[in-house]
Amino acid sequence: MLDDTMVLSVKEFTEQVEDALTGCPSLCNIGVCGEVTKITVQHKSAYMDWIFISLRDSGDPSVLDVAVFKPVSRLTYLPEAGDEVIVFGSVSISRKASKYQIKGEDIIPYGEGARAAALQKLTEKLRAEGLFSQHRPLPRFPKKIAVVTSPTGAVWHDICDKVAATFPAVTLVCVPAQVQGENAVPSLVSAVRRAQTIGADVMIIARGGGSKEDLDCFNSEELARAIYASPIPTVSAVGHETDHSLSDEVADVSASTPTSAAVIVTREAAAEADRLDGIEQYFHNEIKKLVERRERQLALLEKDVQLNSPKNRILRWEQSLSRFSESVSQSIHRKLDNAENVLQKYAQSVSDLNPMSILSRGYSTAKHNGKTVRSAAELSVGDVIDVTFNKGSVSAAVKEVKD
Repeated sequence: MLDDTMVLSVKEFTEQVEDALTGCPSLCNIGVCGEVTKITVQHKSAYMDWIFISLRDSGDPSVLDVAVFKPVSRLTYLPEAGDEVIVFGSVSISRKASKYQIKGEDIIPYGEGARAAALQKLTEKLRAEGLFSQHRPLPRFPKKIAVVTSPTGAVWHDICDKVAATFPAVTLVCVPAQVQGENAVPSLVSAVRRAQTIGADVMIIARGGGSKEDLDCFNSEELARAIYASPIPTVSAVGHETDHSLSDEVADVSASTPTSAAVIVTREAAAEADRLDGIEQYFHNEIKKLVERRERQLALLEKDVQLNSPKNRILRWEQSLSRFSESVSQSIHRKLDNAENVLQKYAQSVSDLNPMSILSRGYSTAKHNGKTVRSAAELSVGDVIDVTFNKGSVSAAVKEVKD
């Protein structure tokens, strides 16, 4: 003692603080919640791990160290940095560093972490039971699609618009259900069971995006088992692309969005419809070409028939006969003209050769005993000859013969 002040060594002081803290009932077997800022795991052996965790409250710089000395496998939950947890244990003193800490016995998730851990545990349970291994093929040509969703939300209208654009021949039936809130799970389970009674070929379970709390009903074990038990294939389309739920896992097909689900269930039918439309258009074009060809051929035949009709043939024959008649007439006239010219020439020649014609030019003929005298040597003095003129004749006696 120094002036009534107790002086202790560091070791003694640490021991007294440890005794005070560990002997305080309110600091034994307690739970401390906070955010994990750092975690280190040292594997000492197959039977022992050293786990060191730093905890703090959100918005407070104070840090509490936690030490857990037991195998990781014996912990309910091994957190990561950023997780909210509850550490169960008692306060203790680290004599080496003269710092107090929590000697942890177990760790459980807290807040979001608790929900995530519970979901993870349920997911592993359902996976082990085989609920995630059912992947039945969707019908290629669905006739009726049941849509389990809120009838007043945008999702139902979006699905209707998309199906109308891709494959309007299918029938869409909305099976109303609450998609968030306290009564959402029983409402969804009831709707899934009703959807199986309306003769649908495929079922879509859909809702739009929302907070994790809004989508929590789709992580229900009861709903997951109802979807798995459905005799018709199911497409789950819950939230946006980044959202994921147990409904997506247990359904036969998971779609990133409700409109994607509408595309998926009608994709093959829409593609086949497009193919048939293409075939129909092809045959339409081919038939149109064939009709146009036949129309052209018919026009040619009509023209040929018209040209070769009896009336036109008779008309052409008449025209041909008229031309032939005209040609014959012209030919006859030419021949007659030619014959007339020739005849005139012959007549002229005959006329020129007519003795009378010769006599008319001053010539005369002499005959002796009826024979024409052609030479003076044929006559003798005293012969009587008949001399014929153009006009008239005389008998004369030959007085002298000259050579």
